[in-house]
Amino acid sequence: MRYKNWMVTLLAGALALGLLTAPGCAQKPAETPVSEKPAAEKTFDSSAAMISAANDYFNNEPVPTIAAADLFNVVQAKDAGYQIVDIRAAEHYALGHIEGAINIPFKMIADEASLAELDQAKKIVVVCYTGHTAAMANMTWNMLGYDALTLKYGMSGWVADKAIVGLDIPNGKAAGYPTVTTPTEAAGPFDAPTPEGTYADVAEAVSGQASAYFARELPPTIVAADVYNLVQAKDASYQIVDVRKAADYAKGHVDGAINILWTDMADQMTKLDPDKKVIVYCYTGHTAGEAAMFLNLMGYETYNMKFGMSGWSSDEAAGGAVGYDPAKVTAYATVK
Repeated sequence: MRYKNWMVTLLAGALALGLLTAPGCAQKPAETPVSEKPAAEKTFDSSAAMISAANDYFNNEPVPTIAAADLFNVVQAKDAGYQIVDIRAAEHYALGHIEGAINIPFKMIADEASLAELDQAKKIVVVCYTGHTAAMANMTWNMLGYDALTLKYGMSGWVADKAIVGLDIPNGKAAGYPTVTTPTEAAGPFDAPTPEGTYADVAEAVSGQASAYFARELPPTIVAADVYNLVQAKDASYQIVDVRKAADYAKGHVDGAINILWTDMADQMTKLDPDKKVIVYCYTGHTAGEAAMFLNLMGYETYNMKFGMSGWSSDEAAGGAVGYDPAKVTAYATVK
């Protein structure tokens, strides 16, 4: 009897051991917890950053231009708080330039070597031929944190002499095209273009977008006669923006133009169709030049109507015929 009990005990033990070692019956080892995946790195929003940089300038009550007489006083006083930058072509800078001005050609304004020549502690006066491209450089540099403004009418406002300016001097006469008072409402909102490049910070974004704009080799301005032809043809591939004050827009504007104040452009650019070309105009071409450059940096194809309303209309009540007058230009000194 004892033998049977012993055998039963032995068989039971063997069976238990077999169950422990049988496949699928063994105790599972403790699972190693899966480590959490690292959070995805945030992609830099270059569009939002450039809008913010533009508004830092637009919302600070900017003074976009300086008159030739005021700059002459700065030069005479040798005011060390100013830096003068002539962005004309090198061969035209060599014809004659304002004393103390350095030369950075327009298409090089966003180059690293060019930016290294700018003094961020000084007020930068940008000089071109008529003020149009200087306004574009002015916008670019202000978005990069510099304090820049444009010499009104450029070298044509400093000395009305083609032999020094390098290009034809404007005649100062308005084209005499008609204006309307009926407002045009924007068709938007639209999605703004997405910058093509990938950038690490706002400075890289502004410089990169400027370089991309210059690589397209688009003319920065469009003359009033060409705008008039587009208006007459009702060319739907263009949209026109009057960036003057609402009260002046109401007095008379180009037929079909919507109104966006130049300093509101960063907040209201979604009123513009990114699939259409944009023509902007102001009073004399200066503030529109800034708005145009901002839009070009953001990816729109934008042109500044040369000399603005003063070049479009002969009606002073609508803001026309009150711009550049070569007969009133003082022949200030230049150096070579």
